Amino acid sequence: MAELYEIELRGSSRQRGLQHGRQLTTSIQRAVDFYRAFFKEHIGLDTATIRQRAAHFIEPTAQISPLLMDEYEGIAEGSGQSLEDIFALSARYEITFEAVALGECSNLFVGPQRSRDGHVLLGQNWDWRPEVMDFRAVFTARCDDLPDHIMVTECGQPGKYGLNASGLGIAEAGLNCRSKASIGPHLFVAIGRAILACDNLDAAAAIIEQFPPYATVNFLLADEQGQAVNFEATPVGIFRKDLPTEQIFWHTNHCLQADEPTDFENSLARGHRWTELTSTPDTVTPQMAQAWLADRGLQQHNICQLPDPALAATPTWLQTLCSIVMDLNQRTLWVSDGPSCQFPYREYQL
Repeated sequence: MAELYEIELRGSSRQRGLQHGRQLTTSIQRAVDFYRAFFKEHIGLDTATIRQRAAHFIEPTAQISPLLMDEYEGIAEGSGQSLEDIFALSARYEITFEAVALGECSNLFVGPQRSRDGHVLLGQNWDWRPEVMDFRAVFTARCDDLPDHIMVTECGQPGKYGLNASGLGIAEAGLNCRSKASIGPHLFVAIGRAILACDNLDAAAAIIEQFPPYATVNFLLADEQGQAVNFEATPVGIFRKDLPTEQIFWHTNHCLQADEPTDFENSLARGHRWTELTSTPDTVTPQMAQAWLADRGLQQHNICQLPDPALAATPTWLQTLCSIVMDLNQRTLWVSDGPSCQFPYREYQL
């Protein structure tokens, strides 16, 4: 297992993309090779078809943010990969989820009236294939053209989960719905990055409403004032829930707002466990949130997921790659280098 890559990026969007590509060339190639093999083995897609599908997201991403397109082009140039292959890394969820229902990720919001020091906390378990342990990264971006930000992501992707200098944070999870596609054409990775280019929650929420995703996904956004909103992107529309400052809120991979019934046992079991954990009358510290994300209190379908060797040949072989806790007031992010039930958290500050 490779350690979590830690890199600092500086300058314009294109310059940061070039630095990303040049510093992580080997790990980006590893990611491209893995997804090519995964898509072929489990979904039956050859390289030409993968590139064709990924190319569908290039123009929509340019519509969301020309600066993000500059960054993508920089990553491609810096790593020596085609733009389509770099976009395929960001589109791996959209491509995979069309064929495979996965139990990916848990999200957490702790409002300022429920945290011990009055700060706003966001949490995320990032659950995906064990092979991806070899190309995970934390980027600290010092930007000339956007707010500074810290993001946890896969090498070759411009970002997934994180916070910015304006005190905005984002966590995300896949949604298991009756149909595999939402109502828009956009990559959820691109939407997340566009959100962290905003300096207030209203502008961030408007990104999702203006540029709905292609995939059925959940977005959990919050800011340092304690404003928070949860979005569920479904085949029939985008469902919004504003969260009160006195709430502790969790989300797994089934809808809580939209009328989307599910028999997704993994997500339902984790949801029941989240309800048990978050029903505490105590005020919440970052350490408590970290412990919840590390929880293994069930016999199966645990919040912190370890790889099951019996599933290694299947497309649904999963584990927790990182647990993430964010203090939006302190601009601090804690990340475990592997399942948090086994590995300690590291602290990063913007």
